[in-house]
This record gives sequence, C-alpha cells and structure tokens, in this order.
Amino acid sequence: MPPAMPRLARLGLLFLMSCQQPGAPEADSPRPRNHLVGETSPYLLQHVNNPVDWYPWGEAALSRARELDRPIFLSIGYSACHWCHVMEHESFENELVAAFLNQHFVSIKVDREERPDLDELYMSAVQKMTGSGGWPMTVFLTPELQPFYGGTYFPPSARHGRPGFLDLIRGIEQAWRERRPEIEQSARELSDALVLELPEAPEEGGLPEGEALAELLREGVRAFHAEFDPEWGGFGAAPKFPRTDDLRWMLAALPWLPEAEAETVRAMVDRTLTAMAAGGMYDQIGGGFARYSVDEKWWVPHFEKMLYDQGTLIPTYLDGWCQLGQPRFEEVARASCDYLLRERRDPGGAFWSATDADSEGVEGKFFAWTPAQLVEVLGEEKGAWAAARYGVPEAGTFEHGTSVLRELEAPAGTPPEWEEEVRAALYAARAQRIAPGNDDKILTAWNGLAIDALATAGRVLGEPRYTEAARDAAGFLLDALRGEDGRWRRSWRAGKAQHDAVLEDYAYLCRGLLALFQATGDERWLTEAAALGQIMLDDFWDERSGVFFNTDGRDATVLHRMQSPWDGATPSPNAVAIESLLMLHAFTLEEAWRAPAQRGLHALLGSLRRMPRAFAATLRLLPLAAGEPRVAVVIGAGSADSMTAWRTFLHSAQAPPALLVFRESAAPECELGLFAHRPARDGQATLYFCEGAHCRAPLTDPAAF
Repeated sequence: MPPAMPRLARLGLLFLMSCQQPGAPEADSPRPRNHLVGETSPYLLQHVNNPVDWYPWGEAALSRARELDRPIFLSIGYSACHWCHVMEHESFENELVAAFLNQHFVSIKVDREERPDLDELYMSAVQKMTGSGGWPMTVFLTPELQPFYGGTYFPPSARHGRPGFLDLIRGIEQAWRERRPEIEQSARELSDALVLELPEAPEEGGLPEGEALAELLREGVRAFHAEFDPEWGGFGAAPKFPRTDDLRWMLAALPWLPEAEAETVRAMVDRTLTAMAAGGMYDQIGGGFARYSVDEKWWVPHFEKMLYDQGTLIPTYLDGWCQLGQPRFEEVARASCDYLLRERRDPGGAFWSATDADSEGVEGKFFAWTPAQLVEVLGEEKGAWAAARYGVPEAGTFEHGTSVLRELEAPAGTPPEWEEEVRAALYAARAQRIAPGNDDKILTAWNGLAIDALATAGRVLGEPRYTEAARDAAGFLLDALRGEDGRWRRSWRAGKAQHDAVLEDYAYLCRGLLALFQATGDERWLTEAAALGQIMLDDFWDERSGVFFNTDGRDATVLHRMQSPWDGATPSPNAVAIESLLMLHAFTLEEAWRAPAQRGLHALLGSLRRMPRAFAATLRLLPLAAGEPRVAVVIGAGSADSMTAWRTFLHSAQAPPALLVFRESAAPECELGLFAHRPARDGQATLYFCEGAHCRAPLTDPAAF
C-alpha cells in the first residue's frame, strides 16, 4: 500500500476539526430545477427539483470544475435506497446546504445502476479511506477526478459520531483553501492505490483435474463450512445476504466430494434455502425476494426488491430442487418467475430494475401486517389462522406493532384450500395499498440475469411461458440496446438507450442467451451469444493478467480501468465471462473460446486457494473446465411425454453432470458444432450425449442411459 493512508487519516481529522468552524455561506437564489432535467434515470429525476445545482456525470460538469477550479462533490445512490431518500430530504432539499454546495463545489449526482464503473471506482476509494462502504456514497474529488475524502450517509447535524453534512462541507471547503497541496498529494496516492495488482506469478502447470481438483473443492467446502450458521443457514452473522454463488458452487462440487462431505454440503444448502424461503425476505404472498435480511433468522428484510436478486435466486432454487428434491424449492422458483412476469415486465418484454424499500415515506409499510388487518381482510377465523401461519403476533416482529409475513407450520386441521385462498385474498388487499416506487429503467446486465433465470426455469420445469418471456426480453434488448456498430448500451428508459455497456452487461447477457439456447436449441441465440463473447475478448480481455477489465477503456472520464474478479451482490462478471467462453467452446468446439477461459482460471488459482469464499462463482467453473466438455442434447419429437421423461432424468441428481440443450421440435435445425446432423430417432425425443467431439449412440429411452 502506498503511504497515502496516514496522510488521508490526518486529512480526515482535519476536515472534522474544520467542521467546528463557524461561518455562513453566501446564499444563492435557489434554482427551481437543475441540470438533471434531461436525464431518464428515475433516481436522478428524484433530485431534479432539489435546490442543489446537480449535474449528471459528463463533460459539462467536469469542465465546469476545471474552469472554476473547484472540488467536485460526487453523490452516488440508486432509486430503491432508503438512506438515499433520507439524505436527500435532510440535506439536498435544504436551502442552506444547497447554497453552500452551489457556491463552493460542482455537485454531480450518479445512479450507480447506470454507472457501475464509477460506483466501483469510488466505492473502492471510500473503503480504503474508511474501512467500509454503502449508499448513499459521498465522495469529494479534485478537478482531476481523484478522490480525497469520502463516506456514506451523513446526517444533517452531528450525531452518533458522524459530523453533520453542512459542517462537513464547510470543513472540506476550508481545508481545500488552506491545505490544498497536501490534499492533492494524498488524492494522487490514493488514486494510485486503487489499481488492483493482478496477479502474482500464476501457479505452475495446468488446471487441476482428478484428485487435485477434488482436493481443491474439498478445501473450499471446509472454508464455507467454517462460516456456516447451522441454526438459521447462510454464512456469517447479520445482516445476511442471499449469497447464491456460494450455494450453487457447492452443489456443482457434489460429484467430486466424498459422501460424508457431500452430505454436509447438502445439509448446508438445504438449511439455507429452506430458511430463506420461510423468512420475511421471501414475499410469502407475492413471490420474489427482497435484497437481504437485517437479522440472522431471515425474518426482517431490507425491503427493496431488485431484478438481479430474482435473476440469481431462481436458478439457485432450481439447482436446489434438482439436487435435493425439495418440492418447496420448486414452488419458490415458480412463484418468483411468476412475480417477474406479473409485476416486473415492461410492455416491450424486458424487465424493470427495482422496487423501492419505502412506500408513503415509510420503510416496509407495503409489506407489513397486524393481526387486526388480517382479520379485516379474511374474517375472524381465517384471520387468526393467517396470524399463526405467517407469524403475526399482537406485539409485532417489525416496527410499530407490525410484522413481516414468514412461513410457520400450518395449524392442525387446516382445510387444504385455505392456503391458496388466504394468499390470494391478502395479495388482492395489499394491491390496494400505495405501492413502493418503481424504477422502470431496463438494464442490459440485470435483464441478462433474468433471461438466464427464466430460460433455465423453462428448461427445467418444462414451462413454455417462462421460455417465451426470456425470448421476448432477449428480442427487446437486441432491438433497443445494441448499437449499429454492434456494441451495446447499458440502460434504456423512455425510448432512450444510453451509457456504454460494461463487462457485466456483456457477460450476463451472453450467459442468458446461452441459457435460452439451452432451453430451445435455436441457433439464433448461440450466434448472438458468440458475438457478445467476441466483444468481451476484443474489448475487455487483459492478456497480461488473464483477468477481464470491467470497462472497455473508451470513456476518458473514468480514472482507472478496474479489474475485480471476486463475487459481490451478483456473480463476478469475470467468472461469468469465463463461463460463457467455456460454454461457447462446448457447443461449437472452437478452441478460440477455451484457451482464454483456461488462461483466466489458471491466473486465479492462487486466489481460489487462499480466499475461496470470495471466488465461489469461479470455483464453480473448475469442474466445467476439467477435461473435455460434456454436453447432453435432447432433440424433441413426438409426444411431449418423451421430452418430459428426458427432462426429468437429466435434471435429477442421478444424471451425470453435463451442459444440457433441449431443442424444441419446432426449432430450426442447428448446424453449428455438436448440433449438426442430429435428428430425432423413431419419432421420439432423442438424446445425444457427447464428450468433446465424441458422441455416444443416440438414445430414446432414459432407462437405457
């Protein structure tokens, strides 16, 4: 680490000391509107009438900072963020705060969901300065875009050890005037420290196979088991997040584990998925999941519902159902798919980004109930039953005597029809409440995850409507977000596509289209996925390190091209890019896809051994990369029953691990790679099981496999 941190620590103290200095700013006339007026992001538009003279990130704001020689106040958040709303109301609607910011800073507001590159860059800086991060993110930059002070939420006046925001900006302005050379030197050193050192000398030899691979996977399982909560599931303490990559990689490792360790994995995954589905993080009457649980029991969620969580949790529950056979996991996956189709679908076919945590200015109000409200909707008998079934006591389990519904054991003697009747009645009653805000922008990456989830659900469950929804979303993205030059935009709203796509957009959409190919066998989706894969290699691949850059480097206003191969709230885009390349190789047999994928995995082997919990999405790829790829292709024909028989067998724990492709009987024949000249036999659905270029004799009966 460069010697920037001690100086930054001293500067932080200086700013806090300066916060105590008196002095009122000159009051500018408040503006009724600001420079956000032309934006489409719902988050930015929430601030369009603030008296703060906000700019969007761009040359207009950055050149103004250079011309006026002022520091930049950068505020990054997102529309579903509760504390972002709080800070806006407390500080950004305050005329005195706005006047001081307008006089001494250039203020820039960024939607982190539209600009994940800026969010990651400056969040890294905040974490280095403070040891933690979150949103709203508050960062102060030099006119050269180098960060020198940062944090998250600041209250309007000092409390709980945090300075008041007005005091803070006064202190920063004074320090900028009086200690500018020191600030700029520290900012340069911090900026240099943000560049990831990748990687140390890679391990000798190739990727692990056989016993070496099995041992590496066992070591990973032990690391996760050490952090496992045996009572409530999940890993670590509260707050608990749905770390889907952790669960999916452990399920993928099952064939490589001794039975005792495999049973441990099954128990960890089963306990976690069961507890999440029973808690308040899962919407018991509407389907879908909230962002995370604030407690270790999964009882009380942080209420925002994000598209990316549905896109990662649905495949995880499907994996759990296939491997563990729990009917509840299938129910949760179906209900979450139905939630996407019912509530989150744009008329054009793609999916909206998020719903807010708040409604009527109160966090969680839309989702919380009292026993009296249940009785009002259901009557005395069913209301009392629902209170017992869904954990709604008189005292409440949430705030103000309310409770978030969670699943408890049904009271004895429950009429079987009550379950569905009560859920339907409560859902209808809740729909009459004022709903949380809807962020209706369409993001390429998150839609890629949704396409992946729905296409996988269509394939696993044999539900054509899920596959069709994935197909519609993919068609919208191809029409609306791909430019004439073949490069993609990240965000679409109100008829306008904007912001260059980043690695996660290309990677998640590539894998989503590959999942759609797996569900349909339609060559179109494989061809489109290959085009995305080629752009990833051309514009994002770093041959030196073997790790993808997060951006293509074309935006000169971004201080650094970041590389972050570890998992976050979503799977590592680097891992998903590698997975997509491995799948493209498996389906096309073109070596140009496999070589960089193997290089990327090899570059991270040391990190996988030292920090397996940070690299679950990458660990999951090691079995896929070992040896020749296994692909099971089912060619549809005849009655639906023959396809269903193969679907049931190949998705069970008894089937050998393989990439699965189900070609619908109506799909045009695919002439690429493995799929050329693979007809159905005897008018029945036919399996071709291939390892690399070698395929076994076709089969029409799963019992003969």
